[in-house]
Amino acid sequence: MKKIILFVALLSCFVGKAQYNSLAPWNTTNSSAKSERVSIDEVVQSFNQYWENRDHSKRGSGFKPFLRWENHWRNKTNDQGYLITPQEMWDAFNQKKAAKANKSSNLLMLPTSNWEPVGPFTHSNTGSWSSGQGRVNIVYVDPSNPNTIYIGAPAGGIWKSLDAGTTWAPLSDNLPQIGVSGIAVDPNNSNVIYVATGDCDASDTYSIGVLKTTNGGATWNTTGLTFTGTNKLAGDILMNPSNSNMLWAATTDGIYRTLNGGTTWTLEQAGNFSQGRIRLKPGDPNTVYAVSTNRFYKSTNAGDTFSSLATGLPFSSGRMLMDVTAADSNYIYILSTTTSGAMQGVYRSTNGGTNWTLTSGTNDTFNGSGQSGYDLAFAVSQTNANEIYTGCLNVWKSLDAGATFNQLNSWSAPTQATYTHADIHYLQFFGTKLYCGSDGGVYVSENNGTSFTDKTAGAQISQFYKIAVSKQSASKMVGGLQDNGGHAYSGSQWKNYYGADGMDTAIDPTNSNLYYGFIQFGSNLYISTNSGNSLSSGVGAPAAETGTNDDGGNWITPLVANNTGELFAGYSNLYKLVGGAWQLQNAGSPTGSGNIELVAVDPSNDDNMYVVNGSGLHKSTNRGLTFTQVYSAPGNITSIDVHSSNSNIIYITTQGTSGQALKSINGGTSFTSFSSGLPAIGKNVIVHQGRDTNNPLYLGTSLGVYYTDDTMSQWEPFDTNLPNVSVTDLEINLEDEKIIAATYGRGIWQSAIQIQTPLNDIKFNEIQNPSSVNINCANAVTPQVSVKNNGSNTINSVNFNYTVNAVTYTFTWTGTINSEQTQVISLPAVTLPKGIYTMNVVSTIAGDAYSDNNSGSTNFYLNNSGTVNVTNTFETATDELIEYNESSTTGIWTRGVRTGGALASGLNNVYSTNLTGNYPDLTKSYLVSQCYDLSSLAGPQISFKMAFDLENNWDLTYVEYSTNFGQTWQVLGTQGPNWYNSNRTPESSGTDCFNCVGAQWTGTNAALTTYFYSLAALSTETNVIFRIVFHSDEAENNLGVVVDDFLISGTLANESFNLNNIQIYPNPSTGIYNISAGNATIDEIVVYDVMGKIINSNKNIQTNGSNSTIDLTSISSGIYFVKITANEQSTVKRIIKK
Repeated sequence: MKKIILFVALLSCFVGKAQYNSLAPWNTTNSSAKSERVSIDEVVQSFNQYWENRDHSKRGSGFKPFLRWENHWRNKTNDQGYLITPQEMWDAFNQKKAAKANKSSNLLMLPTSNWEPVGPFTHSNTGSWSSGQGRVNIVYVDPSNPNTIYIGAPAGGIWKSLDAGTTWAPLSDNLPQIGVSGIAVDPNNSNVIYVATGDCDASDTYSIGVLKTTNGGATWNTTGLTFTGTNKLAGDILMNPSNSNMLWAATTDGIYRTLNGGTTWTLEQAGNFSQGRIRLKPGDPNTVYAVSTNRFYKSTNAGDTFSSLATGLPFSSGRMLMDVTAADSNYIYILSTTTSGAMQGVYRSTNGGTNWTLTSGTNDTFNGSGQSGYDLAFAVSQTNANEIYTGCLNVWKSLDAGATFNQLNSWSAPTQATYTHADIHYLQFFGTKLYCGSDGGVYVSENNGTSFTDKTAGAQISQFYKIAVSKQSASKMVGGLQDNGGHAYSGSQWKNYYGADGMDTAIDPTNSNLYYGFIQFGSNLYISTNSGNSLSSGVGAPAAETGTNDDGGNWITPLVANNTGELFAGYSNLYKLVGGAWQLQNAGSPTGSGNIELVAVDPSNDDNMYVVNGSGLHKSTNRGLTFTQVYSAPGNITSIDVHSSNSNIIYITTQGTSGQALKSINGGTSFTSFSSGLPAIGKNVIVHQGRDTNNPLYLGTSLGVYYTDDTMSQWEPFDTNLPNVSVTDLEINLEDEKIIAATYGRGIWQSAIQIQTPLNDIKFNEIQNPSSVNINCANAVTPQVSVKNNGSNTINSVNFNYTVNAVTYTFTWTGTINSEQTQVISLPAVTLPKGIYTMNVVSTIAGDAYSDNNSGSTNFYLNNSGTVNVTNTFETATDELIEYNESSTTGIWTRGVRTGGALASGLNNVYSTNLTGNYPDLTKSYLVSQCYDLSSLAGPQISFKMAFDLENNWDLTYVEYSTNFGQTWQVLGTQGPNWYNSNRTPESSGTDCFNCVGAQWTGTNAALTTYFYSLAALSTETNVIFRIVFHSDEAENNLGVVVDDFLISGTLANESFNLNNIQIYPNPSTGIYNISAGNATIDEIVVYDVMGKIINSNKNIQTNGSNSTIDLTSISSGIYFVKITANEQSTVKRIIKK
């Protein structure tokens, strides 16, 4: 540890985050593009001008990488708007170290921090169309041990694996945060490692040049190649295999060479090579090849001098990559792009670079992308000189030197065996293994691209924008990642449940299973109702907020839930999620102009809301209906938090190196700075810890987390075991006494925090019954709740005030609950009709210290029993079924007459996904049957009529059943002539059918068709519920589904006594049937078809006491059921008409 501290003291340049890609097309006219100091506003202005008349919505346009950069660096500028330099970040780091070394009285009062990593270390894909975990810039295999692999992340440093990528360990956590774009390892001594620092593709981190370790990464040292400016980048670094003291490094200045292991470096060839490549001629370390942005260079004296060779190469290029092959040492390939970032072609030299020929045909292996300045990769097989690979959005392969290409994978098909996520940054053969680094992680192919294996598991390199944590449990959270969508955490597992750039997120405080997540611009909200185990539904941005080149709100559109679970989003106006759609909340623009940047809700009063635009703080006291500006801050506001129990106290932070932490004690009218102890770096987020009279505060910065409270005079570092990393968000869970930090490069971390124990406090744990999962098949419910004594005194009585759909009930429980003890309490039963209900429960005790942990809420369903052999025609209100969406108690299934289109139902009532038009996108909705007892039936069967028009293989419908009151559901049946028309799964389809369950209807059958399926496997079940599931994806919608005449049928088991003697003969018959009832008197006979329709009335039935005759000569041949009622009891017999 002392050695590490000594190294850090020697490091002269902080490796924070910085520069932009100066070669991007919008920077070509910027006078500051190549200067040492850059104004962020200058770059943004050039960017906006470039995109003014261009379409940024196309995948690979290059629009998103820049906005990621701007968002990351906007809070890391000085008062003049210039990006802070490495030296300024280094000074801030030294200030932090000095604060920790100062054994002041503050530190004696500082609570202990102990940060632990939460991940993601690995994840499962539960709904993402582009599943991934974190960006990888570079892969390097130890030349002396193929099982030792290194990867470099843009903001997560260098990682090492000793088992070919099965497990990973970080090597640079004790450094200030670095990115890595180049790695070289001494073949004679694996403890000697060189890294080219920074992020040469997107500038997520500064480059300070080349670092070196001689002890396998335990400590690092600077070399003679050190950068101090904000506009330097380093990429490829290559070691001479015959002389490990000789290395070449590709930088924005040119090709540097060292002859003494990095002590000194010489610029051998000027030019911008940071995104180019350096390669050695196979078998000849004196012949060095290099490509800059637009030139090819060759050296025959180990890099002492270089010559430019251009015969046959394009006159102008935007970026070049190069590779060589051991299969033919004279072959060199170059992949070249246009100045606008599109594919220009593959060029080959067969004579060591003297002449070049365009080999590529008409294939655009960039898939139309124009962002090759961000993602571009190229590799040549080492055993076949004609086998080449390109990467941009996807990986392509050619076996004829580029004349033709075959696309190996698709970024939106994560179930493909060849999947590697979008945005390919690195391709390289090491021996016969092809390694790929992408925005999703590191992948390897051992069969020339036939399949790729994800090797990212174990590398905690995710770049999080935001994180949300459940109010009930710190083990439930959801966050938004750079280009890896929304990652949900529950059950100690991470699940990637949607794709794109995951942004702001929220968890319903009344339902810890209900997760929300935005993507960029708030253009879509993705919802999971089961803690991320699946993607349940989605909601597009409000139509009023979108238009040409306008996808909604800001890059990070704010999202927040209040105490009751109401969800709000900030676009140019404030919106509330109502019934699965955004509803305008405010009257008039809340901030005057521009998009809302931050939204906050008062934890102790949902009516108080705050929104921020720039430096303006605007307040509402009526839940967002109207706003008034109450304060103008001394800089742009970067975060806001309201005191947990005092509505008058508000905290904000402001932007830039001179930004402050500010506090208001009068509801936001005025603020006072309390910034002592904070270094001159970006202050990203501030949070207040409740249930503590000392008012603890935590502040996330570009250098970790700081802490202060009412007993301290200044802020102090709160970062034990936390890597030196930019903290983008903080959340506190009081129930588990944890603080959670989201970082941009090192994933999620958490630390224990101290909570004061009050004398008297009741904590409401949960409503155990009824459950939002179960469907009750009864007309009454007995609520059961769990509470905990969070105080030190014994509790002897608890008052409950609970409502069911706004009807209020009260109950006082008496008994004994000792400190820290949990008690389950039954409340009086409530009788209700069939329907969907919301129950809210509030528990209180005398002298209750905290009110923020007293309540709970749940939705629940009451069903009733269905009658077998009776068709539900949906014609009357009594025929209505329970229906709901997975993410809402309001569903899309509607009972009525379907009008218009091919699915029109005429005059009959049906259930339809939309009675007048198309169904919505990204929706999962359920139509739930009544509860059925099948144990009294012989040969039970389900049947209904259905017509459907669905996007083929993308949208679908199917039937599920439950035998445990809805706790779990199984798909009913398989593909068959009278049932499903598809058996596809995501695994079998490859590029579509992501929602497919392996048995479903999809495509179109507009005719109302009878479908039926045997329930013989369920014939012993006494309580079975069925539901018709409709599931649509995020794009393209059709007419939907129409359902009618739902029936559960079968032959009733014979009753006891004389009903056993009832006989029908002859059977089968051509039409005349005799019925003998023995000594019973027949009261009624009704004949049904297999669908439950009455096909014969009493006028054709002759009864004579216990004997009757049925004439069915006029009906079609088939199977029918005869219901015979005698002596007020009934039985059903099956007959066959010939």
